[in-house]
Formats: sequence, structure tokens, C-alpha cells
Amino acid sequence: MSESRVKAFRRIMGDLRALNELLANDPIANHLGLKVLELGEGKVVTEFPYRESLTRPGGSIHGGMICAAIDFTGGLAVLTVNDKDDQVTAELKVNFLEPLREGPFRVVATVIRKGRTLVVVEARVYDSRNRLGAIALGTWFLI
Repeated sequence: MSESRVKAFRRIMGDLRALNELLANDPIANHLGLKVLELGEGKVVTEFPYRESLTRPGGSIHGGMICAAIDFTGGLAVLTVNDKDDQVTAELKVNFLEPLREGPFRVVATVIRKGRTLVVVEARVYDSRNRLGAIALGTWFLI
């Protein structure tokens, strides 16, 4: 019997280099330029650069790109506590507090509560000057 996708992914999570190589092959993470900086049980920190392809008119990072970075980073945080075979985002609410214009940007995702089938995560997005640009609360369904 082959190991589950989540277990295979968790197996390499202790190796940031291997994890970042895997993310480089993911189309969404690659488009964002997302890199994992820190990883621990229930907490992940990622970073993505300022890129013109991620901006809206006016030069700030597009809200959809911020949501994608939050969803990806929150999902990685959930993977660190997931004891099932897979997971999906069930809900994600984002408050945009400041325009994000000065990269690189850091996303800090922390598991707030893990239940039998749901995991709640808080994520915060900071600019290069450590200004809080967005805060999110998400729920992932473990399957």
C-alpha cells in the first residue's frame, strides 16, 4: 500500500531545502515565488517577493495573490498537524489592513485549534518593514 500524499509531504517537511524544491514545482507557489523560511508543529513562515506580475493598478500586491499566499502557508501549517490522508480549505476570511508595496512579504500561519476534522489557522502578512498588511482566519477540513 502506498503512503498517503499528506504523509509523503510530511516526511520531507523537516528538510526546508527539499520542501522549497518541491514548492518550486508547484504552479501557484512558483508564480508567487513562495519560499518556506521556518517550519514547526502548528506554525509556518513563508516569504514571497514583490513582483509586478502580482500587483494591481497602483503597484500594491493584488488581494487575490495575498489570499493565495495565505491559503498556501496556512495549508502548510495544517499539514504539520494533519494525521489524516488529505485536507482542503473550508473557509478563509481576510482583512486587508494596509497596501502591501514593499517586499519581500512574510506570511506567518499558526494553528489555533485542531479538532477531529477541522483545523483553524490564523495568518498574518507583513511587509519588509514589518508592517501588518493583512490578517486572516481560515478553517481546513481534514479528510
